[in-house]
Amino acid sequence: MSFLKRFEQILQNQKLILPGDKVFVACSGGPDSTALFYLLQNLQAKWNLKLGLLHFNHKLRGAESDRDEKFVEALAHKFHVPMIKGKPGRLLKPKSPKESLEEAARRIRYGFFIQAAKRQRISKIALAHTQDDQAETILMRVLQGTGLRGLGGIRLQLEMKGIRMVRPLLEFRKKEILEFLRARKISFRNDRSNFSEKFVRNRIRHKLLPWIEKEFNPRLVPALARLPVIIEDENQLSDELEGAAWKQVFNRRLGKRVYLNRKKFLKLLPALQFRILDRTLKELDPQSGMSFDAWQRLRRYLAEARYRQSFPKDIDFALTPSRLVVYKKFA
Repeated sequence: MSFLKRFEQILQNQKLILPGDKVFVACSGGPDSTALFYLLQNLQAKWNLKLGLLHFNHKLRGAESDRDEKFVEALAHKFHVPMIKGKPGRLLKPKSPKESLEEAARRIRYGFFIQAAKRQRISKIALAHTQDDQAETILMRVLQGTGLRGLGGIRLQLEMKGIRMVRPLLEFRKKEILEFLRARKISFRNDRSNFSEKFVRNRIRHKLLPWIEKEFNPRLVPALARLPVIIEDENQLSDELEGAAWKQVFNRRLGKRVYLNRKKFLKLLPALQFRILDRTLKELDPQSGMSFDAWQRLRRYLAEARYRQSFPKDIDFALTPSRLVVYKKFA
């Protein structure tokens, strides 16, 4: 089966994009996002798609970043599709010491995508993550010490603040995409920062993955990328159990305080207790969450009559004889 036919079949089988959709490709000008635009453009007439391009210039590489922007502008002009572009209002920097520059760039970029999609009533944003990106993500999370959710990896599709994000290239290898571009003599931009070893992902991509492939498993990338598919059913089951447990233990929410029923909470399995507390923290601050280390410290004191523990994002946990309270300290 040809590359183009496989691509169309994945769209159909997974219902990632439907005929008549208004789809904008998040395009950096690099090989993956450029290929994704050409693939969708090939289906534009047949599927009656309303295509466009989104580009965010992070201004991190000076004139090179500007040339990327010009490349995407030329692509939009060539195919007569709209382009929405953005750039940071001020110097890009992390919000906290724990946030890397890479994470800060992603946060601001996705914020721009969502705002643009809402303003322009875009049905879906197409992102160009590949099977290689999935494998790198899984391996990076394993090295950091992750749980089932982390092994869920990059999702094929998800909703962010009401906007549907789809990743049609997630089943394709990077080398297939490069071959597609070469065969059709399609030009693209190369981001030199993708080769900088100061970024963890780049060291995994250029050093660790090739070494493991050579020494242990030549099919490492598809093997790692298969993990999220295997784990998806378990995560769905866990989500259902969490939802049922939440209904049992949730008492009420008053402003920035969430009250849980202590007696019912303590009857839950530890894995569900962890998930309920993680959910509670995220109810108060979406950027928060329960780390494994924080959970290990907390669970030792759940039998105490009273106990208090602080979490990041100015959130406190208080245990009383009758209830659990999680609250924002400076709300």
